[in-house]
Amino acid sequence: MKTIRSPLTRSFRQCVMLLFITTFCFGMLMIRATITHSLFYFFLVWNLFLAAVPFVITTFMLNRAGVQQSRPLFYIAFISWLLFLPNAPYLIPDFVHLGKAPGVPLWFDVLLLISFAITGLLLAVASMRPMHTMLIARFSSGFAAKAMVAACFLSGFGVYLGRVLRYNSWDVLHRPFELTGDILISLIAAESYRIAWGITLGFGTLMYLLYLVSRTISFQKNL
Repeated sequence: MKTIRSPLTRSFRQCVMLLFITTFCFGMLMIRATITHSLFYFFLVWNLFLAAVPFVITTFMLNRAGVQQSRPLFYIAFISWLLFLPNAPYLIPDFVHLGKAPGVPLWFDVLLLISFAITGLLLAVASMRPMHTMLIARFSSGFAAKAMVAACFLSGFGVYLGRVLRYNSWDVLHRPFELTGDILISLIAAESYRIAWGITLGFGTLMYLLYLVSRTISFQKNL
């Protein structure tokens, strides 16, 4: 007879596994700092923290309020989730720092950067599945599917805003007019639209494919 685990149990197991891989990342970072006496890659801790915010938001929403939340709470949480979601794929371009701080073998830094990037993407995907469920409960399955596609490509554009234009998630509140102007210019200006659309489509597609793979794996496990 098949045992059906509650959503709370699955959420706890997921948190434990993500904690394990996060601990591995921090362990790698501490080993590097011990060997090189340098804190060069410690910015990865902050980047991974920001990437974990969407997962924290959806976990809190499900465990405290379930799938159905009050309208104001849901919209505040959804907007916050969407603003911080790009911090996950943002960890991938951190490879631009590879080789800037020698002191350990190159393979070590490659493994370090890959570990942080994969952990950030796992946190993002883990937050997308419950958000998808909450969107279905509040609207419809069709709307939820389209919303997840949009979230992935907005995350891709968020990578461009952060990596190229150097904006942060909170600049939506801190510098809204400047941000809006730069967004419009970057999408249509001849000197910037290629890289803006390229990063958006590339990272957005990657995010969406990873999400589809995670849903497929989850579906097969539930059969």
